[in-house]
Amino acid sequence: MPRAFAPPLPIDAVLDALTGTLAARNAAVLVAPPGAGKTTRVPLALLDAPWLAGGRIVMLEPRRIAARASAERMAGTLGEPVGERVGYRVRFGSKVSRATRIEVVTEGIFAQQV
Repeated sequence: MPRAFAPPLPIDAVLDALTGTLAARNAAVLVAPPGAGKTTRVPLALLDAPWLAGGRIVMLEPRRIAARASAERMAGTLGEPVGERVGYRVRFGSKVSRATRIEVVTEGIFAQQV
């Protein structure tokens, strides 16, 4: 069942198609203009996908401020503080827990994890 988001963003119109494509294949290419909702809506829409099976989504952001802001926006959409289902790891700080399912990381942190 798709999530309902408010206020609506342009990306919302393709979230069902995207989740369907990812259920059938293991990859998809998503192209949309800035501000469409790619960063803050797509991970939330994929959170309950059956193929994710309770796993984690790791999202790469190039800068610390963008990583924190993205995590804060997604957590706010869920009505929770950062560090519960949505968290971040950046240089000089992180807010994650065992319950974190969407983790926004910077490129440097991602390179350390791999």
